Amino acid sequence: MSLFQFPPLIRLDAAGGADTLARFAFGEPAAGLAAGPFDVPLAHREGPLAESWIPAASDTARDARRLGVYHRHDGRWLIGALQVDAAGSEDIEQAAFEAFKTLREFVQGCGYPHLLRVWNFFDRLNEGAGDSERYRRFCVGRHRALAEPGFESQLPAATVIGTHVGGLQIQFLAGRVPGTQVENPRQTSAFRYPRDYGPSSPSFSRATRVGDALLVSGTAAVVGHATLHPGDAGAQIDEIDTNVEALLAHAAAGQQGLWKPQALRLYVRRDQDQAVVLPRVRATFGADAPLTVLRGDISRSDLMVEIEGVWTFRKE
Repeated sequence: MSLFQFPPLIRLDAAGGADTLARFAFGEPAAGLAAGPFDVPLAHREGPLAESWIPAASDTARDARRLGVYHRHDGRWLIGALQVDAAGSEDIEQAAFEAFKTLREFVQGCGYPHLLRVWNFFDRLNEGAGDSERYRRFCVGRHRALAEPGFESQLPAATVIGTHVGGLQIQFLAGRVPGTQVENPRQTSAFRYPRDYGPSSPSFSRATRVGDALLVSGTAAVVGHATLHPGDAGAQIDEIDTNVEALLAHAAAGQQGLWKPQALRLYVRRDQDQAVVLPRVRATFGADAPLTVLRGDISRSDLMVEIEGVWTFRKE
């Protein structure tokens, strides 16, 4: 029996019930209002306004807070969030280090020791030149917190997207059992990037497989370790589609079956690119694939678009 049974791990736009682990709501908070722990602070452009994560065969989910981490857990899975305000995240390297140090201590001490998926949102992502860029400094802080012998074989799938809302927000899924790290044969593993991309390589895997669920990281038009088609959203989305298809094929190697998307998030840096990229995404993954479009900055300034999601494998 799969650790995740579909449907559903995810229900889109569902209010959920007592067994809902988290309901991720999309949209920038109104002026003067703080984001909730599972709010995704990005402008919503199209598609469902929320994702409700509801694992099959779960117990009633319970709220808790420990070490400043808000979380809900059901005996098998835990989804949590921690936030650093705008002032505390001005030094984004130190903020990332402290946040991920707390996160490590939290998951190791709460009975859900295996990080499966992480989302990271913070402002002014590409501000700063060279190694002073905020994204690169974030990667240094995260790496400092996570690095230990063998850690690269246990890294979760992850996404980093830039917001227009101050502060650092981290959301994550953890489990009592580990997932399987999956890398993409078309891409250099992010944790193996050369020094050209910063003092520390990004600390994440391309995907995590848990049972028949594949949690796919934010995927951009990177082949090997190089950006392809800089600034060209249309050409980049075609490369992304190829990257995702290669990842899905690699994750299913030796098995007969079909990957079905359960929930996709498409991030666009510029609103005007949505009309170009959206039809191509739908052509690749199906017009009925659950897809939310959000506006946010991508990890490299020459990347215009990125996609992530959850797929489930149906054996033939």
